Amino acid sequence: MTYAILFIGLLLVLGHIFSSLFEKTRLPDVLPLMVLGMLMGPVLHLVDPQSFGQAGEIFTTLALIVVLFKSGLEFRILSLRGAVGQGLLLTTVCFALVTLVISFLSQELLKVPQIYALIIGVIVADNSTAIISPLLAKLQVSKTSKTILFLEANLTGVYSIVLAIALLSAASHGETLTASVLVSDVIKSFAIGIVFALAAGVFWMSILNRVRRLENAISLTFAFVLLVYSVSGIIGGDGAIATLAFGVVAGNMRLIKRLRLPRLDFRNLLTLNNGEKVFFEEVEFIFKTLFFVYMGICMRIGRLDLVAIGFILTAAKFIFRAPVVNYCLSKDLSREDCSAVLAMCPNGLVSAVLAAMIASQLPDGSVVQDVIYAVIFFSVIGSNLMSFRIEKGGLKWLSDSFFRRHTGPQALPPESK
Repeated sequence: MTYAILFIGLLLVLGHIFSSLFEKTRLPDVLPLMVLGMLMGPVLHLVDPQSFGQAGEIFTTLALIVVLFKSGLEFRILSLRGAVGQGLLLTTVCFALVTLVISFLSQELLKVPQIYALIIGVIVADNSTAIISPLLAKLQVSKTSKTILFLEANLTGVYSIVLAIALLSAASHGETLTASVLVSDVIKSFAIGIVFALAAGVFWMSILNRVRRLENAISLTFAFVLLVYSVSGIIGGDGAIATLAFGVVAGNMRLIKRLRLPRLDFRNLLTLNNGEKVFFEEVEFIFKTLFFVYMGICMRIGRLDLVAIGFILTAAKFIFRAPVVNYCLSKDLSREDCSAVLAMCPNGLVSAVLAAMIASQLPDGSVVQDVIYAVIFFSVIGSNLMSFRIEKGGLKWLSDSFFRRHTGPQALPPESK
């Protein structure tokens, strides 16, 4: 036990070191964490995934709850107002196309049921804001492109979570129910979860000022998030969707306070303060650090076929993203900006946690987990390498080949060339 505690402490210290290196060198902190886990698990066999037992499932569920709440908390409904055009179009079309392509390839290469292939598709179509942000900081791209990328990353996270959970709910029923009954059950559980989360969100934000007067109150919101997840499941709703919806309510309280509904007064509702937000950032950092090491431990690198399939799916994600970027973004954006948008599609913590959850709840779900873990590994490397080349003025051939519609503000008109 003493060595286990020592090891956890060392991991958290290494997590801070890797995060600091990420900001300076753009070496993604998830890669050394994953590699460390792989060395401990499948390479040196110091730790076995089965040794975690039920604690591993509890840890995965807690990580999912934190990711869901933070995803909802960072999602801004008002950001959609200024992105009804190219940002929302790029996000939706790219997510749909990547999902369909990845699902088709997954079914052909893995020979898994169609619903498993769809689950892989919607998870791979996600993009990670946490990995994109430091990479973008090093690139000279327009404010419009950055806004589009952050909007896309936030929206794909929501799309991926909602659809993956819906498909998982359908898959867990097996083939004993008809499609109409499955859809009805999913809609029912989602509706109960969302309504409960909305009520819980308004209730908690209305008493938040009183809660803050209590000792050690900063952690009570996290405790309430755990209650929302569990109680929603008990009453027949979907705990994951309820947690996501609760996060959206907490993150958009200023918008909700503007609503003028009869018999309801939202003026006394509060928002999370900076201290509470920092607390959740710290909790997310701890779970991210430990989870990516746990992820490396769980990887089966002996299954080279699954690693190869993960590489193929990653390549397909980048390739089929290119035409969407070309046709969904404004022609006013430069080819260099389009190249940056193309490169910024790494998978991250949301994909990893969803994969682990599916592995624990579906028969043969470990295959889905292994493939998605490989996609995370290769997509992070791919985005990092492409962003580095773009920063150094490389990949001109890529921008000239894929983005012929885009001239950019610096381009000369055809008659002057």
